[in-house]
Amino acid sequence: MTVEGVRLESKWIISGREDLTWFIGSSLVSYAVLALMAAGFPLTPLFIIWLAGIDGPHVVATFTRTYFDNTERRRLGLLLWILLPASFIGPLMVRAGAELFFYAGAITWLHYHIAKQHFGFVMLYKVKAKERERADYLLDRWFLLSSLMLPFVRFLLQTVFAPLYASPAVHVIQLVVLAAYVGLAGVFVLRQCRRWKAGHTINAPKLMVMLAIIPLQWITFTYAAGFGYEGIRRAGIVLGLFHSFQYHRLMWFHNHNRYSDPEVEATAGPAAVLAKRFVYYFGAALGLNLLLNLLPAYTVPGPYVNAALWGLAFTHYILDSKIWRVRGDKQLAAALRLNQPATPASSSAASPLPGRTIAGSAVLVPPR
Repeated sequence: MTVEGVRLESKWIISGREDLTWFIGSSLVSYAVLALMAAGFPLTPLFIIWLAGIDGPHVVATFTRTYFDNTERRRLGLLLWILLPASFIGPLMVRAGAELFFYAGAITWLHYHIAKQHFGFVMLYKVKAKERERADYLLDRWFLLSSLMLPFVRFLLQTVFAPLYASPAVHVIQLVVLAAYVGLAGVFVLRQCRRWKAGHTINAPKLMVMLAIIPLQWITFTYAAGFGYEGIRRAGIVLGLFHSFQYHRLMWFHNHNRYSDPEVEATAGPAAVLAKRFVYYFGAALGLNLLLNLLPAYTVPGPYVNAALWGLAFTHYILDSKIWRVRGDKQLAAALRLNQPATPASSSAASPLPGRTIAGSAVLVPPR
C-alpha cells in the first residue's frame, strides 16, 4: 500500500483484523483500566479479574504445549522439572530475611519477560516483512528494550531504593541516562524518516506495536510511583493485560495450527485435544490457574506460600525462552505461518476469540 509516496508494509501474523485486535489494539484495554484506576475505581475487582481470568491463566497456558505435549516433554526433558527448584527460591530467601530482595528480583525478571515478549512481536513482524538489515535489528532491539525497562528501573529507584534515588550522584546518573535515551529515540525516529524519504518500505505493524506499548510503559510507571512500592500491583494489572491478551492469542494460533497436523496430533497427546476448541484451551488454563495458583494462595496464605508460588512464573519465563525460538525450529515457524501469507480472517485458526511476562500469580502482591 502506498500513501503519498510512502510504501506501507502490512504483513500480519494472523490477519489485519486479528493482529489489530489482539496484538496491538488490546493495549486500549490497558489504557482504559489505567484511566479507571486514576479516576478512583476500586482496585480489588480489577485485581481479581486480572489474576483469575486473564493474566493468571496466561502463565499456565504454557503448559498446553509443554507438559501436555508428549513430544515436547521428551524434547525438553529435565528442564520441565525446573518448577520444583524454582518454587523453593522464594521461601528460602524469605527464611533468610531477604524477602524484599527476592520480590525486587522477581518483579524485575517478570518485567524483562514482558519487554522481551513485545520485542518478540516486533521480530515476528520483521520476519514477515523480510527485514534483514543488522543495523535496523540492533536499533529496534535497543530502543524498544530501553523504552520498556528504563521506566521500570526508575520506578524501583523511586520506591524500593528511595534513599539511593535521592542522592546527588544518582540524580546526575539519571539525567545522563535519560539524555542518552532521548538521543537513542531521536536516532530511531531519524532512521524511520530517512527510510520514508528514500522510498523504502515502512513496516507498519512493527511500528504500531511500539507505538502501543512505549507510551503505556512510561505513563503506567509514572502513575504507579505515586503509590510507592504498592504501586507495582497497579502497574502489574495494567501492563499484564496487554501482555496476556497478546500471549493467549498467539498461543491459541500456534496450538490450533500445530496440532491440526495429523502427524503431530497422533503423537502429541493431551495437547492435541486442548487445541481442538478454544474453550478446551482456555478452560484448561483457567483450571490450572485455579488449582496451582489461586487455591494454594487463598487456602494456605502466608509469606512462604506466596513466595513459593512464584515458581510458576519462573517456570513460565524459562520455558518461554526455549519454546518460542523460531530459528532452527521449522515446526514452530510452520505453526506461526511465518513462511506463508497471513491466514484469511475467515479461517478457523484466525477466527476471533470468544467473548511475551507479568506473572499471573497471587504473589505479585508486594510483601507487606
